[in-house]
Order: sequence, then C-alpha cells, then structure tokens
Amino acid sequence: NSPLLMTSDDEGKKEFLTKSIILATGASHRHLNVPGEDEFLGRGVAYCATCDGMFFIGRDVLMVGGGNSAVTEALYLNNLGCNVKLVHRRDELRCEHHLQKALEENGIEVLWNSTIEEIKGDMAVESVTLLRDGKKEDYKTDAVFVAIGEDPSNDLAKELGVALDDAGYIITDKSQATNVDGIYSAGDIT
Repeated sequence: NSPLLMTSDDEGKKEFLTKSIILATGASHRHLNVPGEDEFLGRGVAYCATCDGMFFIGRDVLMVGGGNSAVTEALYLNNLGCNVKLVHRRDELRCEHHLQKALEENGIEVLWNSTIEEIKGDMAVESVTLLRDGKKEDYKTDAVFVAIGEDPSNDLAKELGVALDDAGYIITDKSQATNVDGIYSAGDIT
C-alpha cells in the first residue's frame, strides 16, 4: 500500500502524505428549481421533516415527492400534528405498499398529477402555484417540504478515479474499500 499525496484546496495549498483516505462527501437534496424555492429556504421551504417539521405543528404543509422518503416524511409531519398533503407529479406512488396503506390510514390527501410551479409569500411561504391536471391554481400553504431524491457529491471521487455506479454513488466492498488502493468511502456517497 503506497502512500497517497493529497493537496488541500485552501490558499496555502498544503500537501499531505497518507496511507489512506476516507471519502464521506455525502449527497445533496434535489431541488424543484422553481421561482421562490431559494428565496424561501429556511422560511417555509425545507428538505428535512425531522429537522424543520416542529416549526409547522398545526399548520398547512405540502410534501413533494412520491417515493419512500417523501411518504415517510409526510407520515412523520402528520404525526407531529401538521396538516400535510402530498404533492405527486404522477397518478400513482413509487413508494412501498405498506407506506401507501399508512397514507390512507392516516387520511393524508395526495394531490395527484400535480407539480409546484412557483413558491410565493412575503416574509415566509404563503402559497404555491400548483399545476394540477394541466390547470394552474393558487394553493395556500405555510411550508413546502421537498423529498424528490438526492444527487451524490462525487466530484472528488471522479477526480481520483474511484469507480461509481450508474447513479453516481461510490462503489465499495464490504470493508468500504473502493477500486483505488488506500481510498475508502462511507456515508451517503456510497
């Protein structure tokens, strides 16, 4: 196992000689890329129900997505006491059957064939422009939670020649080793 030479990215450009490196660069939440999303981040736009749900207890919230994460977070928000509705762009969910059943049992409404076109408000989120079954409507809400997937932060892995799967995540063996000697990976990037 030959030593690896790494150079820091700061102004000093320091060099480090090491026997191993652990890449734990994570993944970032996918965004809706609609007007108002960046403007209201932290003021009604959120990507983590566990982190921000408690700020919206007793208030109207929309959860965007149709996979396991979105439905699990919608159920969590409902259990907190939020008035949650799920916004899904298709006419059926991608999540596991038991989660679909839990949505029904908890009375969480799904806004089918719907996408958010714009997030609006003054100091915080107040409404969204919803494209629902091809028609635009103004829809009142206090928050928009987004769970439409993640993108791996893999730039450094690519630069180092680490093997990635088709979705861009680092491939490791059972000991978290990558295809490059001395480079390991852990966390959401794997």
